[in-house]
Amino acid sequence: MNQTENLDFVHLHVHSEYSLVDGIIRVNELVDQTLKHGYHSVALTDLTNLFGLIEFYRSARMNGIKPIVGSEIRVAKDIDSISAPLVLLAMNKQGYINLTKLVSKAFVEGQVNGEPVVLFNWLEEFSDGLIALSGGMEGHIGNSVLAGNDQLSESRIDFFMKIFGDNFFIEIQRTGKSNEQEYNASVLELAAKMNVPVVATNNVRFLNAVDPDISPSDFEAHEARVCIQRGDILDDPRRPKNYTEEQFFRSKEEMIELFSDIPEALINTVKIASKCNIDLELGKFYLPDFEVPDEFSREDFLRKLSKEGLTKRIDDIKKSIDPYNVEEALYIERLDYELDMICKLDFAGYFLIVADFVNWAQKNEIPVGPGRGSGAGSIVAYALGITAIDPMKYDLLFERFLNPDRVSNPDFDIDFCIEGRDKVLEYVTNRYGKDSVAQISTRGTMAARAVLRDVVRVLGKPYGFGDRLAKAIPDVLGISLEEAYKEKQFKETIDESDESREVFDMALKLEGLSRSVGTHAAGVVIAPTALTDFTPLFLDPDKGTVASQFDMGDVESAGLVKFDFLGLKTLTVIDQSVRRINSKVSNKKDEIDIENLSLRDPQTFELLQRGETTGIFQLESRGMRDYLKQLIPNDFEDIVSMNALYRPGALGMNMVDSYINRKHGKEEVTYGHESVKKILSTTYGVIVYQEQVMQIAQELSGFSLGQADILRRAMGKKKKEEMESLRSTFVEGAIKKNVNERYAANLFDQIEQFAGYGFNRSHSVGYALIAYQTAWLKAHYPAEFMSSILSCDLGNTDNIQLFVDDCKNIGLTVLSPDINLSSYRFEDLDSKTILYGLGAIKGIGESLVDQIVSEREDGKFEDMYDFCMRVGFNKINKRILTALIGSGAMDCLGERETLFKRIDSCLKNAEQASERNKSNIKDLFGEDVMEPIEDEINDEIDFDSVSAEWNALGYYLDSHPLENKKREVRNMCGFFISELQSETHTQRIAGCLMQFNVRQGKRGRFAFATLDDGSGKIEVSIWADVFEKYRNLLKKGQVLIVEGIIEKDDYSDSMRHKMIAEKILTFDQARYEYIKNIKIDIEDDIEQTNKIVRSLKEIATSNEGNTVLISYKGNSAKADIILPDNFSVKLDDAVIKTLDKRFGAENVEFVYHSQIHIN
Repeated sequence: MNQTENLDFVHLHVHSEYSLVDGIIRVNELVDQTLKHGYHSVALTDLTNLFGLIEFYRSARMNGIKPIVGSEIRVAKDIDSISAPLVLLAMNKQGYINLTKLVSKAFVEGQVNGEPVVLFNWLEEFSDGLIALSGGMEGHIGNSVLAGNDQLSESRIDFFMKIFGDNFFIEIQRTGKSNEQEYNASVLELAAKMNVPVVATNNVRFLNAVDPDISPSDFEAHEARVCIQRGDILDDPRRPKNYTEEQFFRSKEEMIELFSDIPEALINTVKIASKCNIDLELGKFYLPDFEVPDEFSREDFLRKLSKEGLTKRIDDIKKSIDPYNVEEALYIERLDYELDMICKLDFAGYFLIVADFVNWAQKNEIPVGPGRGSGAGSIVAYALGITAIDPMKYDLLFERFLNPDRVSNPDFDIDFCIEGRDKVLEYVTNRYGKDSVAQISTRGTMAARAVLRDVVRVLGKPYGFGDRLAKAIPDVLGISLEEAYKEKQFKETIDESDESREVFDMALKLEGLSRSVGTHAAGVVIAPTALTDFTPLFLDPDKGTVASQFDMGDVESAGLVKFDFLGLKTLTVIDQSVRRINSKVSNKKDEIDIENLSLRDPQTFELLQRGETTGIFQLESRGMRDYLKQLIPNDFEDIVSMNALYRPGALGMNMVDSYINRKHGKEEVTYGHESVKKILSTTYGVIVYQEQVMQIAQELSGFSLGQADILRRAMGKKKKEEMESLRSTFVEGAIKKNVNERYAANLFDQIEQFAGYGFNRSHSVGYALIAYQTAWLKAHYPAEFMSSILSCDLGNTDNIQLFVDDCKNIGLTVLSPDINLSSYRFEDLDSKTILYGLGAIKGIGESLVDQIVSEREDGKFEDMYDFCMRVGFNKINKRILTALIGSGAMDCLGERETLFKRIDSCLKNAEQASERNKSNIKDLFGEDVMEPIEDEINDEIDFDSVSAEWNALGYYLDSHPLENKKREVRNMCGFFISELQSETHTQRIAGCLMQFNVRQGKRGRFAFATLDDGSGKIEVSIWADVFEKYRNLLKKGQVLIVEGIIEKDDYSDSMRHKMIAEKILTFDQARYEYIKNIKIDIEDDIEQTNKIVRSLKEIATSNEGNTVLISYKGNSAKADIILPDNFSVKLDDAVIKTLDKRFGAENVEFVYHSQIHIN
């Protein structure tokens, strides 16, 4: 009998994609391969992390595989010592906790050059319940063995055996690495001498062996992944090559054959696997303790606070600017019902915790949103101050938030002012202890476009090649390479060459793999004890914040309750606006209370009806503005409905059009049953909200609201079997309530059709309130509101331009920045005037502005030298002065061109004066030498105020690139934008591309662009075929000539016409195409003629330029002479300036082709 027949093997050293620096194994594929090869257990030992633990544990258990939890860590004596790998495997619960603590400490306390390291003394402290494998040839013992230092090797073995005892194993591998045979022979001898058990591993990084018929192989894909992470190129002979083709997930038979001569190394894998038995308790939640007064239980304290809070809420309603009738008995009944449910489900502590940090924020003047998500449907949340939406008034359902028939953890999403969110987090951390609070990690993956670019780079191909491949991917959020390949354009791009196919095939292997770990924007966990009792931790190197290694889903599986702390910029805008308004009020009684506005304000609805919603929360898109003009909203419910309806699904079903038509009586509204009418009357018979589905099921078919919520969820997921069962229950319930069977069945079909697009009403009401508040502020205090919204977007040039344009559209004046007046933010000088903020100038930081403002208190800056000296020579440089001059911030000191030409001299003088001051040089009378030297003007350098303003601000505020080209525009186009009329024939316009919005359609990508020629603006629709042809020309700030059909624009206030583009040229391309020749006039002067010819030779660029025509006038004759092609001149702004300078602008004329403009 073959001696290997009774041998067995278990993989104990495996890296998955979650190791990040290497490994391409997906967890589900690892489990599938484990099953395929007949293994009963397998280990996952990612590099110093447990990112994939929960997914691995679950998947393995579901498939009958025993999961062995482990990690390959790097260990070192201290921070300054060299680290080496050591594999740890958890035997039991204590071992798992210790492993969690070690990898956490490595991230939080032991990072060396970005690499987490476990120190020896931590290993000694947290070794209980752990098995250690030596790390093979790369481990500390392997290093000393290969160095031939037996004494050190024995010392190191002793060290690890003292820590782990019988649970320490020498690791051997046969993966074909250099020095591996030498290491194995020496270490086996050493192990026998010291009586240390050995164990075989394959140090797995990928699943499949190299197959000549498959390209790329797993090994090749793995090498590419490693190069992507390291920034290397595959063919670089200098790059480290640390992996071999043999590190695949071998079968039992392969491993047994490989180590048949060392059977104990195989047997020990099975012994180790049998020792590792961990049962993780998943899905049970553990809330932190919330301290309540001794005489109360948590439940009783919650009831007390809720009842007190509701009494105050009802009192506030009666005193509000829009009071309404409150049936207190119904409110109390609803409160008691919710409290009973919350206490029964043991969620009292959760509500108290959320109320505590929300109330703390409010008391500390940190704005909190009125409600987000289904939590706004709870009257307990309303009473506790967690939300500001009365669920009774707006008919919101508690069961949409907390369903007794579908018990899941409650989940409040809380919006905080973006500037105050971190303060709330700090409060929570201090209250519950820094060891118990952390943010939640997220995994960044190799998405389609990024992985294509990465593969192009590591294969050493040109950047432009990768850029072209990436841009061919349809612009659809989350699209995969496989889905993109179904689209004609992308498929043709990939199939056009072997090179692009090579990139695509490699990218397919890598797409979706984890490549980085970051911190979730909102998620926070609070543990009842140390977090490491529940989840390993990691330190986000970019933010310096501690986060759980488990992601959002896994952290809940591990037993922790998450809290969402979201930063909402709009709350900051509202807060800043209110502070600006109230700062001007002398009597506190006259201050506005943003929480107590009339929701029936005519001025606010008039603004919405006009579609002036730029900057209005949730209502500012072009499509939304168009719908608002059609809707003519006159009630708060209209805002709630539009907020819910303006979603892709509802828009696709034409639900918005039906809602608008029914509101205005253009479409018949039918209900079929009084119960349905009661529920859908506010939305004119259109099913807009998920809560309406639940209410119909309750009223018509006798569902409890809990059952109705299950119906809602099932409809959203479209599970056929579940839907058929619920359909029967719905129809049978309706029949019992004397509803016609056919009507009930048809109604169910209608509900099913629309339910997938129904929106959460609780969320819609909360966000509609924020939208209304911003609209109210803009309607009543436009200068304060627009100053605030501009100040909250200082770093976003596109938004700054959009908001400045909107200011002009609504009658506000935006003054250029001014170093003698402006602060960091935008300021409302009066009800009609806004002063530009210095913080919106590129490259101007807040600390510099603080210094400018501080110095200004001692008097205005007199000149540029004065500015440099007072602000501080060490803080001012040419780049900063250029930005300030270009933006117009120094217009108070002189002309921009003159100031620019004085920069070098001014800086030199300021530096010399600064040095003299440091040296304490005195004049003859002992006075400080402070006399400024007159700055020299350097006329050798050119200054373009238009490009300088663009560079400083990112758009044109005072200047316009067509200001000096009006004559050319008139010759090329015939009309300016302000003069256009809609016609059936093609017309031509010129303009600067100000706004640019690309979208994905069924036929490919298309775009909407806004062109501005200084006289007016026009929106240009660039459909897919035209976009594809000219997309490389479409860059913000580019001056374009566009040909197309002009149509009337019925929905825009600021633009009377729109254009459908047919052809697009840059301005220089248009010059080449539309200018017949460049005419230069010369007199009867031989010397002048020779000079012109020499100059033209210098200026001439190529045969592709415009033809030059010399117009000669002498005493006795005149002639027009066309010069040869090699004298052609390619026109651009710089060349035109040179022509004007050399020949005189009055002697240079552009002659256009006849009938050049087609308008």
